[in-house]
This record gives sequence, C-alpha cells and structure tokens, in this order.
Amino acid sequence: MLQFNTAVFTIATRFTSRFLWRLNASLSTNTATVVSESKTAVKPDDQIKEMISNIKINDKQDLTFNELKIKLCKNLNIKPIISEKFQKAQTIQEILEAVKTSFMSHDDILYILKTISIWVNDNKKSNSSTEINESSAQKQTKVNNTTSENFLNNTEDYISQYYDLSTSAMIKNVDQLAQAGDRNVKLLNYFFTTITEYHELLNTKACSNLMFNMSSLNYSDERLLKKICKDFIKSKNISGTTSVQTVVSLLKSMAFIRYKNNVFLNQICEDIIKSKIKYSDTQITNILQSFASLGYHSQYVNDIIKEYIPNMKIEKFEYLTKLNLVWCFAVFKTLQNMHAETVLDDKFISEILFFDEEKNKKLSAQLKLLNINGYAQYALEDYSGPFLNNNIVPHVVNKRSKQKIAYVEALRVTLKNMLPSMSYCNMDINTNMGFLLDAEVYMDHNCNFVSVNSTNNNSINFTKIALLLVDYYDVCLGDTDYQGLIKLYSHLLECRNYKVLIIPYQHFGIEDKTEKRISYLRHQLLRIIRQKPDNN
Repeated sequence: MLQFNTAVFTIATRFTSRFLWRLNASLSTNTATVVSESKTAVKPDDQIKEMISNIKINDKQDLTFNELKIKLCKNLNIKPIISEKFQKAQTIQEILEAVKTSFMSHDDILYILKTISIWVNDNKKSNSSTEINESSAQKQTKVNNTTSENFLNNTEDYISQYYDLSTSAMIKNVDQLAQAGDRNVKLLNYFFTTITEYHELLNTKACSNLMFNMSSLNYSDERLLKKICKDFIKSKNISGTTSVQTVVSLLKSMAFIRYKNNVFLNQICEDIIKSKIKYSDTQITNILQSFASLGYHSQYVNDIIKEYIPNMKIEKFEYLTKLNLVWCFAVFKTLQNMHAETVLDDKFISEILFFDEEKNKKLSAQLKLLNINGYAQYALEDYSGPFLNNNIVPHVVNKRSKQKIAYVEALRVTLKNMLPSMSYCNMDINTNMGFLLDAEVYMDHNCNFVSVNSTNNNSINFTKIALLLVDYYDVCLGDTDYQGLIKLYSHLLECRNYKVLIIPYQHFGIEDKTEKRISYLRHQLLRIIRQKPDNN
C-alpha cells in the first residue's frame, strides 16, 4: 500500500487535460489488438507493474475499501456498467483499470485519483502500528516512491519535446513510427490522447491514415477510434465525397484492429449503395471480407450483395479472391450451392493450395475450405456438388493461443468438478470443419446430464450442447460482439443439431474459484435446456 502512494498522488496532483496520457502511459495494460498470434502484446512498464502487484488489502482494510468504492459510485455521475466494475473491484488496480477503459470526464478522473490518494494515506496512518518491519517498509517505500517519481519525470521530459506539435505533425509522427515498426507505447498514447482531446475535426485522409497506422503497429486507442469514425462521416458529408480507395483502406484496417462501430458501418453501407461511383469487383470483395471478419451483417450488406454480386464475373477472379468471397457468403449465411461447387472443385483446390508457397496463407486457405465444406454438408439443402478430398485437404485446425489453452483447461477443471465423471463430456473435438469444439455435453429434458457413451441408446432423449469458449481476441472492440469466425462456428454447430453455448471470457474468469465457474455454467446450461424451441 505504501509503495503505491506516491505513484497515485503524483498523477493526481499533476493531472491536467494536457497530460491525460499519463494514466495510459504508466498504469495501462496493453490495449493493442492482436490478430496474429505471432505478434506480442505490449506489457506495462515493469517498475509500475511491480508496484501495483505489491498492493495488498488485508482483512481490516476490506471494510474501508468497500466504503471507498461506495463513495466513488455515489459521488460520480457514471454509467451503471462502470459503477458495476467499481463494485466488483477487489484491488485499487482494478478500479484504475475500470477508469482507464471507460470514457469519463477529466473532472471525474481527477476526483477518483484524488480520493484514492487520500484513502491510501489514511490507511497508511491507521495501519502503521501493524507493520511487521516499519523501518524496512519505509526505506523500501522511499526507494519505490523515488523510482516512481523519476519514472514520471523522465517520461514527461521525453514527451515534452512534442508538446508544441500541431495535430497534422503528430499524425505524421505516428506515420513515421508505423513505417519504422516502432511501437513506442508512451509516445503513441500521448499522440492518440492529444489528437482525441484537442483536434476538432479530422479529415477523411487523416482518419484513414491513423486507422492504417494503428493496424500496422497493432496498437490502438478506443477513444480515438470512436472519434475517427465520427469525424470520417462528418468530413465526408462536408466535402461531399471521398475516394473509394480511402473507404476500402479504412474498412480493411478496422477489420485488422477488429474495431466494430455499427453506426459507422451502417452509414458506410448506405453511402456505397447510393454512390454514383461504382466500386470494382475487387473493392467490393475486400469490403465484404472486412464486414465478415467483424461479424457485421445487416440488410445494408444484403443490399450491397444484391446490387453487385449478380453482375460479378466470379469465375474470372483470382483463386484467393474467389475463396475469400465465398467464405464471406458462409459468414453471412447467404452461401448458395453454386458458390460451394465453385471452390470445392478439385481443380480449384489444387490451384489454390499447390501454387502458394507461404505456409500461413496455405493454412488459412485450408481452414476456409473446411468451413465452406462444412457449410455445404450441413447447412445447404439439396447440395449435390463435390466435397473436399481429405487426402488433399486434411482436417487441420488453427493452433490455440496460450490464453485459449488456459481457458480450455479452466473449462476442463470446471466440468470435472460439476459432472458425475468425465465420461459425461467430450473435449477438444475436431469438428472436421476447420476448428476445434472446446467441449460437448448431453442433457435430457429433466436437465440431467447423460453419459456420452449412452448416446447409441435410442431410448434416451437428450440434447447435444456445444460449449464454445470466447476469449479477448475473439471479441470486437467498440461494439463488443463476437467476430465473424465465431458466428460462423456457431451456425455450423447449430446445423449439426447442437444447441450452442458461447462462454465469453467476461463471465468465465480463469482467476475465479471453481465454484463460481460451476454456478455460471450450470445456470447457462439449464437456460438452454428450458428455453422454448423456435417455431421456424
């Protein structure tokens, strides 16, 4: 507790709108978005991270910590979702995380930091007599306080050379960082925050450039992303038009960052439909692929498909472009028999697989082919076309990330403690459709679990339930929704007569006690069994 005092107090006393970046620079966890598992997420500064990790709240402080949370929620005009985060917080760090990831006014943030600083000081005084080694603790505190102060001062000195730059100059600096592949988090946080706070309206080119650079650096800021979408529409309406290339580039970058803003996407779709300038087949394909990646599908998307696809000469497309387009149709649930026949043809498959030297691209193509093949098998009616030859395209799956592996292991432990035995579930099932099913369980109409070994008994009535874990990287930023790939998996499983339970990471914490995860999982399974079947 002592070690964190100066860090908080320094930020509180020096906090101004000019230095909002401090909260992100010195206390942020990484907000970078990772699309490829080969890219490493940015970690917070080790010194600051160590100081935060040393904060402990003992039993005597529990009561006063709860009072602190109640005070913050009561005296601030904040949204219920933020208030809920405060109430659930177990440490000061979690409160600061909630502040950092929420759109709050400067006055509210300053009040929170000041209140926490006072609380820390009060607890330091009340607990001084219970310190095991007060002298040692004070010496360590002094060292850490000095380190924290020096860290913030050095960071301020480094950033100060950029204070007088105009917004356009800051955007150029971001561009230079992107070209150099230099993900300087502290500097980027300062640029992003300053651009968000002090520039009234970004033009369409600046919006596209910033979005592209965020995708290149694999590091983004949600407040700036929201401003980019808002300013892009305003600037486009003022100028009357914007280039097709700019629109395509911006959407591709959004998909890479996995930032989803439905209001913005609806407006872009409407503009495409009403545009007097016709988009090329390749441009429309790129746009549809961006929508599919983000899991964005609306009547606007259907209208674009209706407007452009019938006039496309799909047979003349490059192999990869054709595959991507058909995969988009699968995500949108608009895939037709003729589309599947086109890409599941042996000649097409040999062309796309054997003439691509890049291993990652080849795997991506195989996974999409397996997705489409699964769609043809289970979702299409009266399909009589070809299916994949497994000797040519084996039943491969994507390698799981370390984070996903940790969630799957937590699910295994949860099921082990919830079910009569592990013979009542299957895990890590290769669906042969290009992905792994994390787990499946069977339940009868009385909500009792059924052993998976009893499924050959026709006298047993049961429901198959697919458990699909969704981690941070499966969810879009902005309008928090599952990415297109998760929606496709869910649809394919439903077509195979599963009831699908998507388990989001927000409700299934690895750090939670097993009892809590069991309670959540049991409640969700009962809800699925008891829900009324669709009339369709």
